[in-house]
Amino acid sequence: MITREYAACGECGTVHVLRIGIGAEPMQAHQFACTHCGSEMNLRLEMGVGTTYGPNAIKADPDDSAPIINLHPSFVFGRDEIHSPRAFPSLVQGAKMIDALLAARSRAGLPPTLDDLAIYGPPQARTTQEWDALRASWALTRNGKPDLAAKRMKRFFDAYPYPDRPDTLADWLFQFAAKLIQPLFEQNFEHLFEQLQVAVEHDDFSRFAHYYGTHLSADHGQRYFELMKAYLGQFTEFSQVHHAVASGLPVDDTFRTGSANFDATRMIYGNVFEAFASNVVVLALLNNLIAGRPFDTFEALTFDDYFRLDKAGRFKAFAANPSFAAICIEADNQLRNASHHGEMTFDRSNGTIHYRAGKGGQGKVHTMSYARYLARCATIFIEAMLLLRLELLIADKFKVRWPL
Repeated sequence: MITREYAACGECGTVHVLRIGIGAEPMQAHQFACTHCGSEMNLRLEMGVGTTYGPNAIKADPDDSAPIINLHPSFVFGRDEIHSPRAFPSLVQGAKMIDALLAARSRAGLPPTLDDLAIYGPPQARTTQEWDALRASWALTRNGKPDLAAKRMKRFFDAYPYPDRPDTLADWLFQFAAKLIQPLFEQNFEHLFEQLQVAVEHDDFSRFAHYYGTHLSADHGQRYFELMKAYLGQFTEFSQVHHAVASGLPVDDTFRTGSANFDATRMIYGNVFEAFASNVVVLALLNNLIAGRPFDTFEALTFDDYFRLDKAGRFKAFAANPSFAAICIEADNQLRNASHHGEMTFDRSNGTIHYRAGKGGQGKVHTMSYARYLARCATIFIEAMLLLRLELLIADKFKVRWPL
């Protein structure tokens, strides 16, 4: 469904026709550039409230001769479609997402139907609604208020019943993270599970599980909490690409987003990278077991040496394990540095990001579309969710501290 609004730029008065696709979330926010003066314009659509204009966007009288801006909270546009009156990205991309879902069901031996999409979560609750409740319950648990956390969980599930209602916060988080990676990346989690089964057979696994619960899980849980707050707190922006990434659809430099709130997302890649690169120690230690060594014995490093590696170097310890390496493909330390050190600039007129690689931002200039930047953020976030699910499984099955 597409709704049409008319908004004038508060700076130069230029009127725009806004063709806005309606998404699944109860609130969608859009930030875009005036086609005349380039100033940022903002608009929100909120269920039960309606359309809110501003900052710098003023409701205008209808003028169908005005320049068109296409906006959609769930899809991206081809570069030649961003101002087209005939852009319907949901038709093409939506069909491909359905194909990806059906293919995933086929791999799992399930019938080719979409009737039971609710298996991935409560049918009425949207991602942001569920995250709000889960975040509150998680925060209360971290604050030592388990009774209040349980009440918050009950209130949510009474309103939005799960087909398989979680009994614990950890189970809820496990299922919620599963929904965020569907449909393509479930096969990656299956491969992680297969590797875990190999590691469990090692005589040293119980010592690993104890070490994980005693020394790693608390810090890891804090990192997951913060990275999920950062990413899902801006989901109205990331939702433009998230479902495409989770379905395996390419989002490259040939695409543009309708909304481009770069100020809200510029630090996200670096923040997620930092947490993810710290937590992959779990994969490194499991890989030692899989290779037939004690969990704390690396092939060419001491245990302490591994923890002294920079974040980019920590992935090398398990690079030869295809199942582990497959969930760390998107982990670019150069982009992390640019994200964290203010080396990224955004050209709003054409939706392009420029950044320098190399130490101190003195290297080659790289260019990518904002759409591809969001997709790379979504990819590394999904990778982190795969690792979170593995850690939750380890904690649950071997009765050690959950990463909460």
